[in-house]
Amino acid sequence: MDLESLISSHRGSLIALISTWGASPRDAVELAQDTFSEAYLSRDRYKGEWDDLKALGAWLLGIANNLFHAGQRAGSGGGRLISMPEVPVADRPEDTEAQEREERVRGVQQALLQLKATERTVLLMRYTEGSSLAVIGSLLGLGERAVEGRLRRARAALKEQLEKNMLLEERS
Repeated sequence: MDLESLISSHRGSLIALISTWGASPRDAVELAQDTFSEAYLSRDRYKGEWDDLKALGAWLLGIANNLFHAGQRAGSGGGRLISMPEVPVADRPEDTEAQEREERVRGVQQALLQLKATERTVLLMRYTEGSSLAVIGSLLGLGERAVEGRLRRARAALKEQLEKNMLLEERS
């Protein structure tokens, strides 16, 4: 097992995925680190091939999921895990352009929250972490074509929400 390669290929996607579960950015990073540590410590129990991205991603996802739920059972991960709607928004800056930009960001966040969890997950993994289709598929147990399909549907759903919330003009 090459731990450095494992971390470099799956870290961003894993953090994005954990974030969609409601973890704060700091907690998502910490939980991803704990996941890699646990994976390394239990590497002799892994039954798949190390070059099989799909099996490896599913194994990492299982470890992260177990750690996440264990943290919730033990008092919400020290009381730090919060859901996305509860994430505090920074104070509004005085400058009008910055206020408008902050308003658009909040609007996009709200539109993302209105999506199905599966749609939000693939969008965040792909566009906030820049994860490849192969890595996303490995963590979600999907093929690359299935990930492409989910991304296409998720983008359409996000566009619909943005238009509905009047953050994006409808094009005919």
